[in-house]
Amino acid sequence: MLAYPIVRFLRQVAFLTCLFCIVLVEARAENLRYYLGEGKTYDESIPSPDEYFGFGIGERHLQHNELHQYLRAISRSKRVAWQEYARSHGGRPLTVMTITSPKNHKRLERIREAHLRLADPNRARDVDISDLPAVIWMGYGVHGNEPSASNAAPIVAYHLIASRSPEVQQLLENVIVLLDPCLNPDGFERFAHWANNHRGLTPNADPQHREHRELSPNGRTNYYWFDLNRDWLPLVHPESQGRLRTYHRWLPNVVLDFHEMGADATYFFQPGVPSRSHPLTPKSNIELTREFAKFHAKALNRLGSLYFTEERFDDYYMGKGSTYPDLHGAVGILFEQASARGQKQDTVNGLLEFEFAIRNQVTTSLSSLAATESKREELHEHKRQFYTESLELGRNAAVQGYVFTAGADKPKLARFIQLLKQHGIAVHRLGMDWQTESKLFPASESYIIPAAQPEFRFLLAMTESRREFKDKVFYDITAWSLPLAYGLQWEEMKGPIAAEVLGERIEEIKLPEERLVWQEDDYAYLIEWNSLHAPRSLRRLLDSEIRVKASLRPFRIPVGDETRLFQPGTLIIPLGGQISRIDAIRELLEICHRDDHANIVSVKTGLTPEGIDLGSSSISRIEKPKVALLVGVGVNDYEAGEVWHHVDRELGMPVTLLDSTSLGSTDLDKYTTIVLVSGTYTSVSGAQAEKISNWLRRGGTLVALGTSSRWLKTQKISSIDLRESSTKDIGARIRLPFADAEDFAALQKIEGTIFQTEVDLTHPIAFGLQSKKLPVFRDQTVFLEPSSSPFSTPLVYSDQPLLSGYASEENVRLAAGTAAVLVKSEGSGRLIAIPNNPLFRGFWKGSERLFDNSLFFGGIIRETSSAPTD
Repeated sequence: MLAYPIVRFLRQVAFLTCLFCIVLVEARAENLRYYLGEGKTYDESIPSPDEYFGFGIGERHLQHNELHQYLRAISRSKRVAWQEYARSHGGRPLTVMTITSPKNHKRLERIREAHLRLADPNRARDVDISDLPAVIWMGYGVHGNEPSASNAAPIVAYHLIASRSPEVQQLLENVIVLLDPCLNPDGFERFAHWANNHRGLTPNADPQHREHRELSPNGRTNYYWFDLNRDWLPLVHPESQGRLRTYHRWLPNVVLDFHEMGADATYFFQPGVPSRSHPLTPKSNIELTREFAKFHAKALNRLGSLYFTEERFDDYYMGKGSTYPDLHGAVGILFEQASARGQKQDTVNGLLEFEFAIRNQVTTSLSSLAATESKREELHEHKRQFYTESLELGRNAAVQGYVFTAGADKPKLARFIQLLKQHGIAVHRLGMDWQTESKLFPASESYIIPAAQPEFRFLLAMTESRREFKDKVFYDITAWSLPLAYGLQWEEMKGPIAAEVLGERIEEIKLPEERLVWQEDDYAYLIEWNSLHAPRSLRRLLDSEIRVKASLRPFRIPVGDETRLFQPGTLIIPLGGQISRIDAIRELLEICHRDDHANIVSVKTGLTPEGIDLGSSSISRIEKPKVALLVGVGVNDYEAGEVWHHVDRELGMPVTLLDSTSLGSTDLDKYTTIVLVSGTYTSVSGAQAEKISNWLRRGGTLVALGTSSRWLKTQKISSIDLRESSTKDIGARIRLPFADAEDFAALQKIEGTIFQTEVDLTHPIAFGLQSKKLPVFRDQTVFLEPSSSPFSTPLVYSDQPLLSGYASEENVRLAAGTAAVLVKSEGSGRLIAIPNNPLFRGFWKGSERLFDNSLFFGGIIRETSSAPTD
C-alpha cells in the first residue's frame, strides 16, 4: 500500500519535469523567434545558442570562452571553415569563421585567388564575375563594452549554418561570409565580468545603478587599454596584425563594423555625415553605401526601430574598421546601437533592453547579407574599377615616388617597411644615391615607394600632410602621417623616376647578423643611442647591475682603423672596476646586438683626440629607474595604457600601476620616477597632491604628459606658467546660432594634429634624435610658457607649427613659441613636462625617445640658469 503513493508522486514529478522542459524549450524557441522571426526551420543536429548555453541570448552577458566554445562546436558543419588568426595580449583566441555553401568550400582557394586578381589591374579584366561569390567580413565587438555586437554573432552564425531555408542556401551560394565574432576578447571579457557581477535577480533599469557605470579601465579597450578600432592603420597589437593578415588574404567586398553608443541614442548606420568622408574615397563607394542603407532601413522599419543615418559619425580617419576598407576597394559600414550598458536601462526613448539591442544588430547583419547578395556584381565591378583607377592615379600623380631613410636606425626602418608590407604597399631599394635640394639619400640606407601601384590611394592617405578641409568638424583625429610619426627623413620625388633609381622590391630589411669581436685589451664598450631599441639595451644592462654611463657631450675616439664621432647620449660601459664581470658583460652585449640590433663598438683607450675623455665629469652614471604610473579614476585610460604598453612591451621593464584612489597608503619613496598622463585627477585629495609634491622635492623625477601640467599648477605642485586660449569667452563677445553650438565647440578643440618643434639636440631630453626639427602629436589645448632659464626648454613649437591636420587659427597662434618640453627644478627633484603625446597610440616612434630619455636620464637633468663652465 505504501508503494502506490510513492509511485504516484514520482509520476507527478516526471510529469511536471516534462512540462517544465516543454515550457523551457518553448521559451527558448520564442527567444530565437524574437531575433530571427517566425516560420524558420533549422537543422536539429546543430544546437541553437539557447540549447547550448542553457539560457536565452540576452538573458545575461556571454563570456568570451562561452562564445568561443559555442562557435567552435557548430563549426563542424560542412558550411564552415574555422581559423584562429591571432591571440590577444591576454592569451585569448581571435577567430574567423568562413561560412558558405559546401560547393563553394570545395573551390574556396580559386574564389580567393579570383578576388585578389580583381585587385590587380593587370589581371582584373580576365576575371569572370558572373558567378563569383561576393565576400563580406562581419566584424563584431571591437569595443568590449559594446556587447550587443558580439552577443549577436552566435545568432547570426547559427542562422547561416543551421537554416534549411532555400533563401539562406541560395545566399551561401552567392556570398562568402567571414564572420569575426569578437575583435577584442580581453575587453569583452572584462565587461562581461562587470555586467554579470552587478546585476541582481531582478534587473535594475536605473541609469545610476552601478551595473551601468563601469569603472576605469573599462571594457572598451584591449588588455593595455588601447582602442583597437584605431589600430587598423598603425597595427601595434596582435589582434589587429592577425586580422589584417586575414583581411589581405581575401580583400573582401564589404566590411561590417558593429558598435554601441550612448543609451539615449537610437540606431545609426552609414553613409554618415556627407561632407566628412575622406577625399580619396571614390563616389561609387558612397553610392553603394547608400544602396545598402535602403536594405537596413527596410528591415528596421519592420521592427519599428528608430534610426538615423547622416549625423554625428564621419568617415575620415582611415585607421578605423569602417573606413579602412573604403580605401581598399571595399564598402565599409559602421553600425551604432544605443547601449543598455547592462541588462536594461531607462532612457529618453523609454526602456532599453539588452535583447532589443542585440535584435537590431542581428537585423542589420541579415540586411547586410541580403544587400551583398543583391549587389554582388556591382561590388565586384567597384573593386575592379577602384584598383584600376588607383594605379592610374599613381601613374599620373605629380609626385611619382617617395624616398626615405632613418639613417643608422635600421630597426626603425625595418619596423616601417614591415608596416607598409602589412598594408600591401610595395617598397623598393633606392637604386642609386639621390640628391634633393637639402639632403643626400645614400642608396645603401635609403628606400623608395613608387606612386604607380594599385594601393596608391591608401599610400597617399597614410603619408599625406593635409591642412585644408572642406568640413572642419571631426569624430576622430585629423592627422596621422606615418613618415612624420616615425620621424623619418622623407622627400617627395616629382617627375618621372629613372629605371636605375628604382632598385629591387623588398619584403623586409635583413638586419645585420654578424657577431661582435672581443679583444684582450678592450677598455670600454660604447652603445650609440640613436637606434630604436637602444633604451631596451640600457634596461637589460641596468637589470644586470652593470655600471653604465652616458656622455653629455660629443667626442671622437679611435674605433679600429678609423676615428669616429659619438653624439651626446652615447652609452659607455667602462671595464675598469667591473673587469671581473667581463664575460657577463660581453654575453649581455651579444644579446643586445642580436635582439635589439644595438650599435656596439669596443675602444682601446679613454683618451680622445677631440671632445671629452671617457673619464670626464660630463659623463654621468645612469641609475636604474623604478617607475610608477598613476591610473584609475580621473586619469585618461588611453594615455595611461600607452605608457604601460611602451614600458612593459617595448622596454621590457616593470611599471607599477598606482591607483589614484589609494595614494594615501602608498610609499612613494620606492620610486625614482612617477608618470602622470592627461586627466582631471578628481580622486586625488589635496593631502595626496601634497604627498606627490614632497616626494618630488626630495629628489624624484615627475614626468607630466598631456594636460597633467594644468593639474600640477592647480594643486601648486609646480609653478608652471600656462598660455590660455581666449576662445573660451568668445560667446560673450558675439552672437552665434544655437544650432551651431556643437560644431563651434568642436572647432575650438585640437582633436589630433601634427605640430613642428625645434629641438636643442644637446639637451639630455633630446639625446638620440637626428634632426633639429621634430614633428609631435597634439590632441589638447594646454600650452606651456617656456622656462625663464634659457637652457631648460629643450623643445619649443616653431613659429609656424602646423604640419598636418586641423587646428583653429587661434590655437595655432597660441602654440607658436610655447614649450613642447619643459624641465623645471622643484627642490632636489625635477619636473619634465611634455604637453604633447609622445607615445600616441603606440606608433609615434619619432617622439617616443623624449619619454625614454625622461625615464633614463631624468636623474641627471637639472634646470640650469646660466651657461655651464669648463
